[in-house]
Amino acid sequence: MPHIIYVHGFNSSEFSFKSQQIKARLEALGKSEQFSCPRLPWQPHKAVILLEKKIEELLALKQTVALIGSSLGGFYSAYLSAKYDLKAVLVNPAVEAPTLLRDYLGIQTNPYTFEQYELAEEHMWELEALDRPVCAAKNLWLMLQEEDEVLNYRAALERFPEVARLTCEPGGDHSFIDFERFIDDILRFVGFKVDL
Repeated sequence: MPHIIYVHGFNSSEFSFKSQQIKARLEALGKSEQFSCPRLPWQPHKAVILLEKKIEELLALKQTVALIGSSLGGFYSAYLSAKYDLKAVLVNPAVEAPTLLRDYLGIQTNPYTFEQYELAEEHMWELEALDRPVCAAKNLWLMLQEEDEVLNYRAALERFPEVARLTCEPGGDHSFIDFERFIDDILRFVGFKVDL
């Protein structure tokens, strides 16, 4: 049975709506200890180091690890999936993060934590260092909604032309509307036994 790490997105936190939905479902299944959603530093390099440490601690305990990443968390999850050969579900992933986040350079305030910080060009370089070809597409479920107002869904289709599973829906938005429809299937995909 895997340990799921939910990787939240830019200016989000462990209280993101999708992470709370997954956490609640695992609690209902009596598997709450199989879930974590660490609060990530806003600096990409520090965020990935934190996630790598968490993954390596779990792997050292002979624990299977799976990732669910949304937006920038999907970008991080693709990198980590390839590095550690992990199953990962990428929800509206920000595959062009090094370019997209340039629109947010300057002072930012996280609406969840109220932390203020300054996003700078050096942080785009950190993202570029993580932007590598994906080798483990067999481990990926790509989930997209075409009316994502933040990201161009076609960029993810181009980045991941072959994946284990693809969900690409018309309509929707960046939050992935009605995400809860897929939670049990996601749990099965990463290795949980969930009764129908």
